[in-house]
Amino acid sequence: MPYKYIAYTADKSVIEGTIDAASEDSAKKALWQSGYSIVSLKAASKEMSFRRSFPMIYGIKTHDIIIFSRQLATLVERGVNVLNAFQILRDQIRNPLFKETVGTVIKEIQQGGSFSRAVGNHPEVFPMVYSRMISVGERTGELPTVLRQVAEYMEKEKTAVKKLTRTFIYPAFVLVVAMGVIVILVNFTLPPLMGLFSEFKADLPITTKLLISLVNFVTGYKFYLFAAMILFAVVDVWYVKSRAGRKRLDRLVLRLPIINTIVIKSAMSRFCRTMALCLGAGLEMLDSLDMVIQITGNSAIRKAVEEVKAKTVEGRGLFHSMASIELFPPLLVQVVRVGEEVGTLSSHLMTVAELYDQDIDERISTMISLLQPCLIIGLGLLVGFIAVSVILPIYSVMGNL
Repeated sequence: MPYKYIAYTADKSVIEGTIDAASEDSAKKALWQSGYSIVSLKAASKEMSFRRSFPMIYGIKTHDIIIFSRQLATLVERGVNVLNAFQILRDQIRNPLFKETVGTVIKEIQQGGSFSRAVGNHPEVFPMVYSRMISVGERTGELPTVLRQVAEYMEKEKTAVKKLTRTFIYPAFVLVVAMGVIVILVNFTLPPLMGLFSEFKADLPITTKLLISLVNFVTGYKFYLFAAMILFAVVDVWYVKSRAGRKRLDRLVLRLPIINTIVIKSAMSRFCRTMALCLGAGLEMLDSLDMVIQITGNSAIRKAVEEVKAKTVEGRGLFHSMASIELFPPLLVQVVRVGEEVGTLSSHLMTVAELYDQDIDERISTMISLLQPCLIIGLGLLVGFIAVSVILPIYSVMGNL
Protein backbone atom coordinates (compact mmCIF):
# COMPACT_ATOMS: atom_id res chain seq x y z
CA MET A 1 0.00 0.00 0.00
CA PRO A 2 1.18 3.60 -0.51
CA TYR A 3 2.78 5.65 2.29
CA LYS A 4 3.37 9.39 2.27
CA TYR A 5 6.66 10.52 3.74
CA ILE A 6 8.62 13.65 4.59
CA ALA A 7 12.36 13.11 4.96
CA TYR A 8 15.81 14.70 4.86
CA THR A 9 18.31 13.72 2.19
CA ALA A 10 22.04 13.32 2.82
CA ASP A 11 22.57 17.00 1.94
CA LYS A 12 19.88 18.08 4.47
CA SER A 13 17.27 18.88 1.81
CA VAL A 14 13.62 18.22 2.74
CA ILE A 15 11.70 16.04 0.32
CA GLU A 16 8.13 14.75 0.20
CA GLY A 17 6.87 11.76 -1.71
CA THR A 18 4.96 8.51 -1.78
CA ILE A 19 6.39 5.02 -1.51
CA ASP A 20 4.58 1.73 -2.06
CA ALA A 21 5.40 -0.99 0.48
CA ALA A 22 3.83 -4.05 2.08
CA SER A 23 3.94 -2.51 5.57
CA GLU A 24 5.07 0.59 7.43
CA ASP A 25 8.25 -1.17 8.58
CA SER A 26 9.05 -2.09 4.96
CA ALA A 27 8.54 1.53 3.92
CA LYS A 28 10.87 2.75 6.68
CA LYS A 29 13.52 0.21 5.72
CA ALA A 30 13.35 1.21 2.05
CA LEU A 31 13.71 4.90 2.90
CA TRP A 32 16.65 4.25 5.23
CA GLN A 33 18.38 2.21 2.55
CA SER A 34 17.99 5.18 0.20
CA GLY A 35 19.82 7.38 2.70
CA TYR A 36 16.78 9.33 3.89
CA SER A 37 16.18 10.51 7.48
CA ILE A 38 12.45 10.14 8.08
CA VAL A 39 10.51 13.07 9.53
CA SER A 40 7.01 11.61 9.13
CA LEU A 41 5.49 8.53 7.53
CA LYS A 42 1.80 7.68 7.25
CA ALA A 43 -0.48 5.58 5.08
CA ALA A 44 -1.78 7.44 2.06
CA SER A 45 -5.35 7.05 0.92
CA LYS A 46 -5.60 6.43 -2.81
CA GLU A 47 -7.19 9.28 -4.66
CA MET A 48 -10.41 8.36 -6.48
CA SER A 49 -10.89 9.66 -9.98
CA PHE A 50 -12.97 8.74 -13.00
CA ARG A 51 -9.86 7.62 -14.87
CA ARG A 52 -8.67 5.35 -12.04
CA SER A 53 -12.18 3.95 -11.52
CA PHE A 54 -12.40 2.75 -15.13
CA PRO A 55 -8.97 1.31 -15.98
CA MET A 56 -10.33 -0.65 -18.97
CA ILE A 57 -11.07 2.68 -20.69
CA TYR A 58 -8.24 4.86 -19.45
CA GLY A 59 -5.75 2.23 -18.29
CA ILE A 60 -2.08 2.44 -19.21
CA LYS A 61 -1.21 -0.10 -21.87
CA THR A 62 2.01 -2.08 -21.86
CA HIS A 63 2.67 -0.80 -25.37
CA ASP A 64 2.75 2.79 -24.04
CA ILE A 65 5.44 1.90 -21.48
CA ILE A 66 7.48 0.01 -24.09
CA ILE A 67 7.50 2.96 -26.50
CA PHE A 68 8.23 5.38 -23.65
CA SER A 69 11.19 3.28 -22.46
CA ARG A 70 12.76 3.06 -25.91
CA GLN A 71 12.38 6.80 -26.48
CA LEU A 72 13.84 7.48 -23.04
CA ALA A 73 16.80 5.20 -23.82
CA THR A 74 17.48 7.12 -27.06
CA LEU A 75 17.41 10.51 -25.32
CA VAL A 76 19.65 9.39 -22.44
CA GLU A 77 22.05 7.79 -24.91
CA ARG A 78 22.37 11.14 -26.70
CA GLY A 79 23.36 12.96 -23.53
CA VAL A 80 20.01 14.21 -22.21
CA ASN A 81 19.74 13.73 -18.45
CA VAL A 82 16.89 11.62 -17.11
CA LEU A 83 14.86 14.53 -15.69
CA ASN A 84 14.93 16.51 -18.94
CA ALA A 85 14.18 13.37 -20.94
CA PHE A 86 11.09 12.74 -18.80
CA GLN A 87 9.93 16.33 -19.28
CA ILE A 88 10.39 16.09 -23.05
CA LEU A 89 8.49 12.80 -23.33
CA ARG A 90 5.68 13.85 -20.99
CA ASP A 91 4.43 16.42 -23.50
CA GLN A 92 4.12 13.68 -26.15
CA ILE A 93 2.04 11.27 -24.05
CA ARG A 94 -1.63 11.06 -25.01
CA ASN A 95 -2.89 8.74 -22.29
CA PRO A 96 -4.02 11.09 -19.46
CA LEU A 97 -3.34 8.61 -16.64
CA PHE A 98 0.14 7.78 -17.94
CA LYS A 99 0.88 11.49 -18.38
CA GLU A 100 -0.21 12.11 -14.80
CA THR A 101 2.02 9.28 -13.54
CA VAL A 102 5.05 10.56 -15.46
CA GLY A 103 4.41 14.02 -14.01
CA THR A 104 4.47 12.51 -10.51
CA VAL A 105 7.75 10.71 -11.29
CA ILE A 106 9.25 14.02 -12.46
CA LYS A 107 8.28 15.68 -9.16
CA GLU A 108 9.83 12.87 -7.15
CA ILE A 109 13.08 13.10 -9.12
CA GLN A 110 13.12 16.90 -8.68
CA GLN A 111 12.73 16.37 -4.92
CA GLY A 112 15.93 14.32 -4.84
CA GLY A 113 14.68 10.80 -5.47
CA SER A 114 16.42 8.46 -7.89
CA PHE A 115 14.91 7.34 -11.18
CA SER A 116 14.52 3.75 -9.98
CA ARG A 117 12.95 4.80 -6.68
CA ALA A 118 10.52 7.16 -8.44
CA VAL A 119 9.21 4.51 -10.85
CA GLY A 120 9.25 1.93 -8.05
CA ASN A 121 6.67 4.06 -6.23
CA HIS A 122 4.20 3.29 -9.03
CA PRO A 123 4.02 -0.52 -9.26
CA GLU A 124 0.54 -0.30 -10.77
CA VAL A 125 2.14 1.29 -13.86
CA PHE A 126 5.76 0.16 -13.99
CA PRO A 127 6.32 -3.59 -13.36
CA MET A 128 8.42 -4.66 -10.40
CA VAL A 129 11.21 -5.85 -12.67
CA TYR A 130 11.31 -2.37 -14.25
CA SER A 131 12.46 -0.47 -11.18
CA ARG A 132 14.94 -3.20 -10.19
CA MET A 133 16.58 -3.19 -13.61
CA ILE A 134 16.67 0.61 -13.69
CA SER A 135 18.47 0.50 -10.34
CA VAL A 136 21.09 -1.82 -11.87
CA GLY A 137 21.44 0.47 -14.87
CA GLU A 138 22.01 3.47 -12.62
CA ARG A 139 24.73 1.66 -10.68
CA THR A 140 26.54 0.34 -13.77
CA GLY A 141 26.11 3.42 -15.96
CA GLU A 142 24.34 1.34 -18.64
CA LEU A 143 20.90 2.91 -18.27
CA PRO A 144 20.08 3.11 -22.04
CA THR A 145 21.01 -0.55 -22.53
CA VAL A 146 18.94 -1.65 -19.55
CA LEU A 147 15.95 0.42 -20.71
CA ARG A 148 16.01 -1.32 -24.09
CA GLN A 149 16.39 -4.72 -22.44
CA VAL A 150 13.41 -4.06 -20.18
CA ALA A 151 11.34 -2.83 -23.14
CA GLU A 152 12.16 -5.99 -25.10
CA TYR A 153 11.35 -8.11 -22.05
CA MET A 154 7.96 -6.43 -21.63
CA GLU A 155 7.18 -6.83 -25.31
CA LYS A 156 7.87 -10.57 -25.20
CA GLU A 157 5.81 -10.92 -22.02
CA LYS A 158 2.96 -9.08 -23.73
CA THR A 159 3.17 -11.41 -26.74
CA ALA A 160 3.13 -14.49 -24.48
CA VAL A 161 0.03 -13.23 -22.62
CA LYS A 162 -1.76 -12.52 -25.92
CA LYS A 163 -1.06 -16.07 -27.08
CA LEU A 164 -2.56 -17.54 -23.90
CA THR A 165 -5.55 -15.20 -24.08
CA ARG A 166 -6.16 -16.16 -27.69
CA THR A 167 -6.58 -19.79 -26.60
CA PHE A 168 -9.74 -19.05 -24.65
CA ILE A 169 -11.37 -16.34 -26.80
CA TYR A 170 -13.00 -18.65 -29.35
CA PRO A 171 -14.42 -21.28 -26.95
CA ALA A 172 -15.59 -18.56 -24.56
CA PHE A 173 -17.38 -16.74 -27.38
CA VAL A 174 -19.09 -19.93 -28.60
CA LEU A 175 -20.19 -20.87 -25.07
CA VAL A 176 -21.61 -17.39 -24.41
CA VAL A 177 -23.57 -17.46 -27.68
CA ALA A 178 -24.84 -20.97 -26.90
CA MET A 179 -25.95 -19.94 -23.41
CA GLY A 180 -27.69 -16.88 -24.83
CA VAL A 181 -29.61 -18.98 -27.37
CA ILE A 182 -30.62 -21.49 -24.70
CA VAL A 183 -31.87 -18.72 -22.38
CA ILE A 184 -33.98 -17.20 -25.18
CA LEU A 185 -35.42 -20.58 -26.18
CA VAL A 186 -36.25 -21.70 -22.65
CA ASN A 187 -37.78 -18.37 -21.55
CA PHE A 188 -39.55 -17.08 -24.67
CA THR A 189 -39.78 -19.57 -27.54
CA LEU A 190 -40.44 -22.99 -26.02
CA PRO A 191 -43.07 -22.22 -23.29
CA PRO A 192 -45.88 -21.35 -25.83
CA LEU A 193 -45.07 -24.48 -27.85
CA MET A 194 -45.10 -26.67 -24.74
CA GLY A 195 -48.50 -25.23 -23.80
CA LEU A 196 -49.79 -25.98 -27.30
CA PHE A 197 -48.69 -29.60 -27.06
CA SER A 198 -50.39 -30.03 -23.69
CA GLU A 199 -53.65 -28.42 -24.92
CA PHE A 200 -54.00 -30.77 -27.87
CA LYS A 201 -52.88 -33.80 -25.84
CA ALA A 202 -50.29 -34.74 -28.40
CA ASP A 203 -48.38 -38.00 -28.13
CA LEU A 204 -45.04 -36.73 -26.90
CA PRO A 205 -41.71 -38.52 -27.39
CA ILE A 206 -39.31 -38.89 -24.47
CA THR A 207 -37.10 -36.03 -25.74
CA THR A 208 -40.05 -33.63 -25.69
CA LYS A 209 -41.05 -34.73 -22.19
CA LEU A 210 -37.53 -34.04 -20.99
CA LEU A 211 -37.58 -30.64 -22.66
CA ILE A 212 -40.97 -29.78 -21.12
CA SER A 213 -39.69 -30.76 -17.66
CA LEU A 214 -36.63 -28.58 -18.18
CA VAL A 215 -38.69 -25.61 -19.38
CA ASN A 216 -41.16 -25.93 -16.50
CA PHE A 217 -38.34 -26.16 -13.98
CA VAL A 218 -36.48 -23.13 -15.36
CA THR A 219 -39.59 -20.94 -15.73
CA GLY A 220 -40.89 -21.94 -12.30
CA TYR A 221 -37.63 -21.37 -10.43
CA LYS A 222 -35.83 -18.85 -12.65
CA PHE A 223 -35.44 -16.24 -9.91
CA TYR A 224 -34.09 -18.82 -7.48
CA LEU A 225 -31.74 -20.16 -10.17
CA PHE A 226 -30.54 -16.64 -10.97
CA ALA A 227 -29.93 -15.92 -7.28
CA ALA A 228 -28.10 -19.25 -6.89
CA MET A 229 -25.86 -18.44 -9.88
CA ILE A 230 -24.99 -15.03 -8.45
CA LEU A 231 -24.29 -16.54 -5.01
CA PHE A 232 -22.14 -19.27 -6.55
CA ALA A 233 -20.15 -16.70 -8.56
CA VAL A 234 -19.56 -14.52 -5.48
CA VAL A 235 -18.50 -17.47 -3.31
CA ASP A 236 -16.29 -18.81 -6.10
CA VAL A 237 -14.51 -15.46 -6.57
CA TRP A 238 -14.08 -15.06 -2.81
CA TYR A 239 -12.65 -18.56 -2.46
CA VAL A 240 -10.25 -18.16 -5.39
CA LYS A 241 -8.98 -14.88 -3.93
CA SER A 242 -8.33 -16.50 -0.56
CA ARG A 243 -4.88 -17.99 0.03
CA ALA A 244 -6.13 -21.56 0.45
CA GLY A 245 -8.42 -21.32 -2.57
CA ARG A 246 -5.70 -19.85 -4.75
CA LYS A 247 -3.28 -22.62 -3.80
CA ARG A 248 -5.84 -25.32 -4.54
CA LEU A 249 -6.73 -23.74 -7.90
CA ASP A 250 -3.05 -23.45 -8.87
CA ARG A 251 -2.46 -27.11 -8.01
CA LEU A 252 -5.57 -28.12 -9.97
CA VAL A 253 -4.41 -26.23 -13.06
CA LEU A 254 -1.12 -28.14 -13.00
CA ARG A 255 -3.03 -31.44 -13.06
CA LEU A 256 -5.32 -30.70 -16.01
CA PRO A 257 -4.33 -32.51 -19.22
CA ILE A 258 -2.98 -30.29 -22.03
CA ILE A 259 -3.59 -27.12 -19.96
CA ASN A 260 -0.91 -28.07 -17.43
CA THR A 261 1.77 -28.36 -20.11
CA ILE A 262 0.97 -24.90 -21.47
CA VAL A 263 0.91 -23.35 -17.97
CA ILE A 264 4.21 -24.97 -16.92
CA LYS A 265 6.02 -24.09 -20.15
CA SER A 266 4.70 -20.52 -19.97
CA ALA A 267 6.02 -20.26 -16.41
CA MET A 268 9.38 -21.74 -17.45
CA SER A 269 9.59 -19.30 -20.36
CA ARG A 270 9.00 -16.40 -17.98
CA PHE A 271 11.52 -17.91 -15.54
CA CYS A 272 14.19 -18.11 -18.26
CA ARG A 273 13.47 -14.67 -19.69
CA THR A 274 13.46 -12.93 -16.30
CA MET A 275 16.63 -14.70 -15.16
CA ALA A 276 18.34 -13.87 -18.47
CA LEU A 277 17.36 -10.21 -18.17
CA CYS A 278 18.46 -9.90 -14.53
CA LEU A 279 21.73 -11.81 -14.91
CA GLY A 280 22.53 -10.03 -18.15
CA ALA A 281 22.04 -6.66 -16.45
CA GLY A 282 24.46 -7.62 -13.65
CA LEU A 283 22.06 -8.63 -10.90
CA GLU A 284 23.24 -11.32 -8.49
CA MET A 285 21.86 -14.86 -8.73
CA LEU A 286 19.85 -14.66 -5.49
CA ASP A 287 18.41 -11.27 -6.43
CA SER A 288 17.46 -12.64 -9.84
CA LEU A 289 15.69 -15.62 -8.26
CA ASP A 290 13.94 -13.26 -5.87
CA MET A 291 12.67 -11.27 -8.86
CA VAL A 292 11.32 -14.45 -10.47
CA ILE A 293 9.55 -15.37 -7.23
CA GLN A 294 7.84 -11.99 -7.05
CA ILE A 295 6.47 -12.08 -10.60
CA THR A 296 5.38 -15.75 -10.64
CA GLY A 297 1.60 -16.00 -10.38
CA ASN A 298 1.05 -19.72 -9.82
CA SER A 299 1.67 -20.48 -6.13
CA ALA A 300 2.84 -24.06 -6.79
CA ILE A 301 5.45 -22.89 -9.31
CA ARG A 302 6.45 -20.01 -7.04
CA LYS A 303 7.05 -22.49 -4.22
CA ALA A 304 9.34 -24.50 -6.52
CA VAL A 305 11.38 -21.38 -7.34
CA GLU A 306 11.57 -20.55 -3.62
CA GLU A 307 13.01 -24.04 -3.02
CA VAL A 308 15.59 -23.38 -5.74
CA LYS A 309 16.56 -20.14 -4.03
CA ALA A 310 16.82 -21.86 -0.63
CA LYS A 311 19.11 -24.55 -2.07
CA THR A 312 21.19 -21.89 -3.82
CA VAL A 313 21.62 -20.03 -0.53
CA GLU A 314 23.02 -23.26 0.93
CA GLY A 315 25.85 -23.10 -1.62
CA ARG A 316 24.54 -25.31 -4.41
CA GLY A 317 24.67 -24.09 -7.99
CA LEU A 318 21.53 -23.29 -9.95
CA PHE A 319 21.80 -26.57 -11.88
CA HIS A 320 21.96 -28.79 -8.77
CA SER A 321 19.17 -26.79 -7.11
CA MET A 322 16.83 -27.19 -10.09
CA ALA A 323 17.73 -30.83 -10.78
CA SER A 324 16.32 -31.92 -7.41
CA ILE A 325 12.85 -30.49 -8.19
CA GLU A 326 10.62 -32.44 -10.59
CA LEU A 327 8.69 -29.40 -11.82
CA PHE A 328 11.62 -28.10 -13.89
CA PRO A 329 11.83 -29.81 -17.31
CA PRO A 330 15.01 -31.86 -18.02
CA LEU A 331 15.83 -29.68 -21.06
CA LEU A 332 15.92 -26.52 -18.94
CA VAL A 333 17.99 -28.20 -16.23
CA GLN A 334 20.60 -29.44 -18.72
CA VAL A 335 20.79 -26.06 -20.46
CA VAL A 336 21.40 -24.41 -17.08
CA ARG A 337 24.19 -26.91 -16.42
CA VAL A 338 25.89 -26.09 -19.73
CA GLY A 339 25.36 -22.35 -19.23
CA GLU A 340 26.97 -22.43 -15.79
CA GLU A 341 29.92 -24.46 -17.06
CA VAL A 342 30.75 -22.18 -20.01
CA GLY A 343 29.75 -18.92 -18.28
CA THR A 344 26.98 -17.96 -20.73
CA LEU A 345 23.94 -18.74 -18.59
CA SER A 346 22.06 -15.59 -19.59
CA SER A 347 22.17 -16.27 -23.35
CA HIS A 348 21.38 -19.96 -22.85
CA LEU A 349 18.31 -19.11 -20.78
CA MET A 350 17.05 -16.69 -23.42
CA THR A 351 17.45 -19.39 -26.08
CA VAL A 352 15.36 -21.83 -24.00
CA ALA A 353 12.71 -19.13 -23.46
CA GLU A 354 12.37 -18.71 -27.23
CA LEU A 355 12.10 -22.49 -27.70
CA TYR A 356 9.35 -22.68 -25.08
CA ASP A 357 7.51 -19.76 -26.72
CA GLN A 358 7.53 -21.58 -30.08
CA ASP A 359 6.33 -24.80 -28.46
CA ILE A 360 3.53 -22.97 -26.61
CA ASP A 361 2.41 -21.32 -29.84
CA GLU A 362 2.20 -24.70 -31.59
CA ARG A 363 0.29 -26.28 -28.69
CA ILE A 364 -2.17 -23.39 -28.59
CA SER A 365 -2.79 -23.71 -32.34
CA THR A 366 -3.35 -27.45 -31.93
CA MET A 367 -5.72 -26.92 -29.01
CA ILE A 368 -7.78 -24.39 -30.95
CA SER A 369 -7.99 -26.69 -33.98
CA LEU A 370 -9.27 -29.50 -31.69
CA LEU A 371 -11.70 -27.29 -29.78
CA GLN A 372 -13.45 -25.96 -32.88
CA PRO A 373 -14.90 -29.30 -34.12
CA CYS A 374 -15.72 -30.40 -30.55
CA LEU A 375 -17.71 -27.24 -29.91
CA ILE A 376 -19.45 -27.46 -33.27
CA ILE A 377 -20.43 -31.09 -32.61
CA GLY A 378 -21.67 -30.20 -29.13
CA LEU A 379 -23.79 -27.32 -30.43
CA GLY A 380 -25.06 -29.52 -33.25
CA LEU A 381 -26.23 -32.18 -30.78
CA LEU A 382 -27.94 -29.54 -28.64
CA VAL A 383 -29.74 -27.97 -31.59
CA GLY A 384 -30.69 -31.43 -32.89
CA PHE A 385 -32.16 -32.40 -29.50
CA ILE A 386 -34.27 -29.24 -29.37
CA ALA A 387 -35.34 -29.59 -33.02
CA VAL A 388 -36.43 -33.21 -32.61
CA SER A 389 -38.22 -32.40 -29.37
CA VAL A 390 -40.23 -29.63 -31.07
CA ILE A 391 -40.83 -31.03 -34.59
CA LEU A 392 -42.05 -34.55 -33.72
CA PRO A 393 -44.94 -33.37 -31.48
CA ILE A 394 -46.04 -30.96 -34.24
CA TYR A 395 -46.82 -33.92 -36.50
CA SER A 396 -48.80 -35.49 -33.64
CA VAL A 397 -50.81 -32.29 -33.17
CA MET A 398 -51.55 -32.09 -36.91
CA GLY A 399 -52.73 -35.71 -36.84
CA ASN A 400 -55.16 -34.97 -34.01
CA LEU A 401 -56.53 -32.02 -35.95
